[in-house]
Amino acid sequence: MPLLVLVRHAKAEAPQAGLDDHGRALTLEGREASVRLAERLVEAGVVPDLALVSSSNRTVQTFKRMATVFGDMPMRVEDDLYESAGERYLSVLTRAGDAKVVLVVGHEPTTSHVAAWLAGPGSLKRPLQKVAQGMTTSGAAILEFDGTWAGLDHRTARLVDVVDGKPA
Repeated sequence: MPLLVLVRHAKAEAPQAGLDDHGRALTLEGREASVRLAERLVEAGVVPDLALVSSSNRTVQTFKRMATVFGDMPMRVEDDLYESAGERYLSVLTRAGDAKVVLVVGHEPTTSHVAAWLAGPGSLKRPLQKVAQGMTTSGAAILEFDGTWAGLDHRTARLVDVVDGKPA
């Protein structure tokens, strides 16, 4: 059964005049939270075999920190995950090929919107409530579904957990 892990990037520097949003970097807190999130996913038995990462600096940094825990895996940087939603975002997911566990590192509010949009019958109440409040930085929504990535669509997945990299 395929798993989709939708991650909001870890805490980044505040926007600054003259600095492009795309270039914002992670804070020390964000770098540490990225590693904790990956550790918690591994503890839950979730180890991705493909990463789809928004092209922003903070999402790439989040993934690279997580990869220190996951180990080597293919990563595709996807411009369509930066400031996008709907069909463009879904088209990235449906091209995941034969991967069993796909990690997507993106942004809010898209991460929580996509998780809620995909969540259908069988989704758990507590994760649905967390997603409805919006994903925290270094937060991950875990969805499972039957079928193929190409068939992923509205209400075809089950939201089974939400975890984060916040300190215990």
